[in-house]
Parts: sequence; structure tokens; C-alpha cells
Amino acid sequence: MPSPGAPRPDCPFCRIIHAGAPAKIIHEWHDALAIVPRGGECTEDHLLALPCGHVVDFTTGPVVSATVQLRAAELAQRLGGQWNYLTSCGLDATQTVFHLHGHLVPRAAGDGLALPWSHAAREQEPAR
Repeated sequence: MPSPGAPRPDCPFCRIIHAGAPAKIIHEWHDALAIVPRGGECTEDHLLALPCGHVVDFTTGPVVSATVQLRAAELAQRLGGQWNYLTSCGLDATQTVFHLHGHLVPRAAGDGLALPWSHAAREQEPAR
């Protein structure tokens, strides 16, 4: 297994960062990258912020995770608007790519995107 931070050839984000795999790059920092997700956009202008070094999730690299969130916040501030910043840890938490990444999701009134813990989602659940 590669040491923490080493690129992994089986990781799609490492291939973008280190091997030039195609991606629409929105912003680059020395320690992170913001890209447009392929095929999984939940709203228009949805972005991913990811570290340049390979870290599986926010629990295996807390300092790296904090840095990625800092970069996402800087970008969101520059772009303006209202945003959700979301990340996952593990299959049951909906993580599908095991390279830390934060979803920077622009929001607008009436955009129709309900988060799993929103009031609308809870109102549809059967009573316990």
C-alpha cells in the first residue's frame, strides 16, 4: 500500500492530479485542486475540492481535510453566492471515490435539492 499522500494509480483523482487524466480544472493551489465532477453534478456549477496528495477520507487526514475545506471556502467566497460543503467517509455514508473530496454545491431558493436530513426528507419518513 502506498504511503499516505503518495499517488495511487487506481485512484481516478490521483490520475487527474498526477497523470494528466482529463478534467475541467476550475482552480489550482499548491496543495489542492477544484474540478467539475464528471456525470455526478447535483446542481449547476457543482464543484469538487480535493487534496493533491492521496488521503482516503476526512478521518484519515484531518489536517489535509481542513486544508481542502479552507481552499473550498476561499473559492466559494471568490465566486459568491450560497453553498453547501459536503464530504463523506465510507460506503454507508455515500463515499464512492476513496480519495478525500469535498462537494461544493451552489444553492438557490427553490433549487429542488433536498439534503438527506432536511425537513422535507424527514416529513416523508414513517413515524417511529
